[in-house]
Amino acid sequence: MLCGRRLDYELERKRIRRVNLRIRPDGSVYVSAPLLTPTLAVESLLRARQDWILEKLRLADARREEEENAVFLWGEKLSLRLREGGRHLVEREGDTLILTLKNPADGEEKRRALDAWQKRLCAEHVTALCRQYYPDFERRGVPCPTLSFRRMRSRWGSCRPQKGALSFNTRLTELPPDCADYVVVHELAHFLQPNHSTAFYAEVARVLPDWKPRRDAIRAWERSHPL
Repeated sequence: MLCGRRLDYELERKRIRRVNLRIRPDGSVYVSAPLLTPTLAVESLLRARQDWILEKLRLADARREEEENAVFLWGEKLSLRLREGGRHLVEREGDTLILTLKNPADGEEKRRALDAWQKRLCAEHVTALCRQYYPDFERRGVPCPTLSFRRMRSRWGSCRPQKGALSFNTRLTELPPDCADYVVVHELAHFLQPNHSTAFYAEVARVLPDWKPRRDAIRAWERSHPL
């Protein structure tokens, strides 16, 4: 407990010289410590740094609350407004996304409606990009792939060459607009090169010469908006 707040933390012991403390963007607390460090010593450090920890947790809570009332669309942060209606509807008005729900107080209904909207938007956009870039790979003998869309935990897309299938993370709609092009070309290139070798990136560059700044934009986004 820190000032009346229960503190759960993840402790990893490894070959390092001193105890390190980190507050992740999602508010979880991570501690790494030398192999023989007693748990009491770790908890003593947490108490000594409780003011810093509690301030970081307060900021994480505020950020989480803000994001619950906001939606990212093609790199833009939009305010989310809920209203009651007979059917699910998503409309944009300026910097506000209006979500019509049968029961706006139902958090699960809100989540399902937003996920369905995001999936439709992603499927439309990414399917159009696949049609745009696929001819370059068709000339190299790549068969037309099947596409699927779902929310992923740790990647933006995946390729299964043996099944001729590509899957894309529906959260692609949150990224700046040019980033989805890189993900599409990246996954198509895996039909020709299954790894991330120099030859693989040569395939990517052949179709998308400016792939590096697009990839860098994705990495910058991930640092502030973890999957």
